[in-house]
Amino acid sequence: MGPIQVFLLGFEDFQATGGIAAELATLSDAGTIRVIDARLLLKDSADSVTAMRASDLGETEREDLRAAAGALIGMGAGAVLEGEEGAAAGLVLGADAALAVGEIGLSEAEIGELAAELDVGEALLLLVIENVWAAGLAGALREAGIVFAQQDYLTPEGLVALGAMLGLEVALDS
Repeated sequence: MGPIQVFLLGFEDFQATGGIAAELATLSDAGTIRVIDARLLLKDSADSVTAMRASDLGETEREDLRAAAGALIGMGAGAVLEGEEGAAAGLVLGADAALAVGEIGLSEAEIGELAAELDVGEALLLLVIENVWAAGLAGALREAGIVFAQQDYLTPEGLVALGAMLGLEVALDS
């Protein structure tokens, strides 16, 4: 499995061009990514919200992913609390607990709460993807004994913001 990324994207004046869905489909069809969950909330009017959901996973795959995530969380917690034996027990308990919870995602009440925060024309996109392209690299890093990994994106907007912060520091120091 490749690394999983979570994006929470806001749009002040959402324009439904179909471009986002088309690009996700292209990347998914090419095997570059797998869409685990994509949820769009669009505030159409003061009292209307459109909610859309898409995923490349079937129900069995969603259950398998929930169980795997729960098992890894349980293994980590068990290892801290009880060492190697705790990790083994946590692996099983975490998987069972994740499956017992059922579908993980936004409830109708949570969608309503998020929608209440949006102004008319605004949208919110929650996107969870697996970077399938990086599965081999992730495996090689694990085999090499990687201990800690962190990643982030450098975007043009982020670089502009960094430049603005640096410029402000220079201005304040002058």
